[in-house]
Amino acid sequence: MMQTRQREDIKVFDSADCEEAFGIRTEVVHLDHGISLTMVSGAAHTGCDLPLALPRRGSAMVFVVAGTLTLPGRAGQRGIAFGSGEAALVSNGFSAEPATVGRDEALSVVIVGLPHAYMSRVFSAACPEAIRMFLAGDGARGLSREILPSASIQAVLHQMATAQVSEPLRSVFLTSKAYELIALGLERLCMAHCDCALSPGDIERLKRARDILSENLSDPPSLVALAHEVGINDFKLKKGFKVLFDTTPFGYLKERRMIVARSALLAGEQSVTTVANQVGYTNLGHFAAAFRKQFGTTPKAMKKTSHTQIGRVGRETSLAL
Repeated sequence: MMQTRQREDIKVFDSADCEEAFGIRTEVVHLDHGISLTMVSGAAHTGCDLPLALPRRGSAMVFVVAGTLTLPGRAGQRGIAFGSGEAALVSNGFSAEPATVGRDEALSVVIVGLPHAYMSRVFSAACPEAIRMFLAGDGARGLSREILPSASIQAVLHQMATAQVSEPLRSVFLTSKAYELIALGLERLCMAHCDCALSPGDIERLKRARDILSENLSDPPSLVALAHEVGINDFKLKKGFKVLFDTTPFGYLKERRMIVARSALLAGEQSVTTVANQVGYTNLGHFAAAFRKQFGTTPKAMKKTSHTQIGRVGRETSLAL
């Protein structure tokens, strides 16, 4: 029996079995080494808080495919909000209080819980010093580290959300995808702290350029204008973007447009034409072709997909390999 308690105007549920009451589905898979995979999807009928099984001693990779998710900080510390297409490695410095999700918003989140012992044994030696200190739980290092965007990560997340795999093979499938996310996520984390020709100032300028593209999907600046705005020459912008984000500025813009379009289509409130225009496409044929290339389906088919059917009915599955 699911129990709820009222906290001002937000309902808090104490069980993962919350689909009927809130429109949110949760699926948890337990892997070996104490790793956990949590998939959350749906659209909350009302503003509510979402309990997440983050490791008490360890970290977690958080991938927001669609919607927004806010993790609360501990006393005296600010929480952090994640939007569509964003990802990060978060520490156990976050509060055990439930995360917050928005009302009537298509939500799709994947969380990989990583115990400290596992990360220390398998990954720490291969990480830059900044990441090793973060994994060691040094609170002064902050509560999260951004996982830089990657087409490979987006592909894995899309496969997890849409693949129709029956039991017991579904557990095997999700386990393999969880390990892919761990490997790809760590690679992107290390790349952000790589020993490359980019100075800390250049990295900040490149991240600002990325943010400008994200904020201007329908009318992005030219490459030269973008370089001028962030204070870097266009050659370094193109080269640095490839090093830091593993794609070109145009490639990132196209991928980000598709992520935002998918989120809007899953919400189901806007037409395909409206969504296409919002992300900078005036030609529906070009939009459909780019969307199919990214996700393997058409915008119209994605719009018909109910966001309440992304993932499966909340359940808990154990698997040790």
